[in-house]
Amino acid sequence: MDALNNLMYGFGIALEPINIAYVFAGVFAGTIIGMLPGLGPISALALMIPITFAMEPSSGLILMAGVYYGAIFGGSTSSILLNAPGVAGTVATSFDGYPMAKQGMAGKALAIAAYASFIGGTVSVIFLMLVAPLLSKVAVSFGPAEYFALMVLGLTAVVSLSDKSLVKGLIAAV
Repeated sequence: MDALNNLMYGFGIALEPINIAYVFAGVFAGTIIGMLPGLGPISALALMIPITFAMEPSSGLILMAGVYYGAIFGGSTSSILLNAPGVAGTVATSFDGYPMAKQGMAGKALAIAAYASFIGGTVSVIFLMLVAPLLSKVAVSFGPAEYFALMVLGLTAVVSLSDKSLVKGLIAAV
């Protein structure tokens, strides 16, 4: 029941009029920055850090979340229209979006990208809200042996996923 109370408290803060204005401004700014090839969500967040120092912490985080999600979506616009992905995550969008734009269906491609971005963001936030408490309990219980096993698993994955050369895989892992 405590988690539900905290969730309602968070919704109360997020739905304040000033925070809604911040999220709209953040999404707009993030979308503009994300459209520029070479500038992604990390650059957009770095540009927003000085602005958020004078804000309430919750408002600053809401603004930065809006900028991040806007920049992720903005990268799909340049990916579809210019075949120049603005964000690394929108490379796959250029495979189908740019040919659609060349056929005169740019509006449809942008609409599909917007819907997919909204649905993906919503589902991932809901999943994170449900799974984060469980993951935090597991992460806190990790000791040195578990960290070592996780590190060995990661290095083994790098070596096994490397191409035909075992030596190149070992060098990449180290």
